[in-house]
Amino acid sequence: MAPMSPCVATCLFAACLCLWRGIVGHDFLGPRALAEPVLTPNTICMTLPWLSRRQLGLCTRSPEAMASALQGIHLAIHECRHQLQERRWDCSDLSSSGTMLLNSAVLKRGFRESAFAFSLLAAGVTHAVATACSLGELQSCGCARQGTETQKLKLSQLQTLSRGKASLWGEPGPQDTWEWGGCSADFDYAQKFARHFLDPRGKPRDAHARMQLHSHRVGRKVVSELSQRRCKCHGPSGSCQFRTCWLAAPDFRRVGSHLRERMDHAILLRPHNSNSGAFRPRLQRSRLAKHLIFYEPSPDFCEPDPSLGSPGTRGRPCTKGSVRPDGCSSLCCGRGHNVLQEVHAQRCHCRFHWCCHVECEECPATEWVNVCK
Repeated sequence: MAPMSPCVATCLFAACLCLWRGIVGHDFLGPRALAEPVLTPNTICMTLPWLSRRQLGLCTRSPEAMASALQGIHLAIHECRHQLQERRWDCSDLSSSGTMLLNSAVLKRGFRESAFAFSLLAAGVTHAVATACSLGELQSCGCARQGTETQKLKLSQLQTLSRGKASLWGEPGPQDTWEWGGCSADFDYAQKFARHFLDPRGKPRDAHARMQLHSHRVGRKVVSELSQRRCKCHGPSGSCQFRTCWLAAPDFRRVGSHLRERMDHAILLRPHNSNSGAFRPRLQRSRLAKHLIFYEPSPDFCEPDPSLGSPGTRGRPCTKGSVRPDGCSSLCCGRGHNVLQEVHAQRCHCRFHWCCHVECEECPATEWVNVCK
């Protein structure tokens, strides 16, 4: 993931940035210990005037968890922009929404893109809080229990139990022995915190609230479903005779890709009653648990329209001849494209000097780019 640029920082996250030293310009995917000053209700909660009464209480009880949640929101915005960088709507509405992220126009609508954004935000908060728990950064949570210290399982036996069929690999060897240990991410606590932080309070009264709740639920569950088992080898001379394993939060790029696929296969449900928000057919958790749902067909996002969160596609670089969403024929919405010449500097004539230094010159490089009209 590319280093963070200050221009993409949202006002929502700005209050949290000053609480870490040197956080701007670093990789947000990498875990880090919280730096001084110590996170307290005064240094976190009192700097976020947009918090609701319930969120303020949540922040006061666990300010360090709130700081992790805000980091998760920022992570989700970056991932959204990566996953949809080739699409007409590229998540730019999420990072330019003024004093509060959730004022985004797209998040107020019922598009499939809205469902994707909601699920990704919930996943980001869950991922960040679960990771912070496993690193011991939060006082309100710690390591999740995955089994007793004496519990040992054979890897092939575990696969047999999970699949409900006989093992295809025969008797396991000594290298397959492992036991739970280390510090597993506490997904239960992280999902609970994300639910209290993001979900609308009370019973959903309209279709939008139902879609939002469902999208949040999908995003939270994907993080735990994609959790990764990581192990450390033990044995003489690094023989890996047995391993200690724990559950870790998945790579967030994988979470984003998973949710983008669910967005592409989201199910359109029409509201049966605008007042009650009930869907037709009725929303059944068992049938739609893994699907994103939306209730409003998406616009084409070709022209600028702030009410739809659409920046339009004029001036966007495109790929000539590509059949992907970033192809000029699709991204430019039939308006055609211009071919522009760009000149930029690149390193050249590099020389190695003993020992050990490399000196390079900067040479102009010309590149032709296609840009939507």
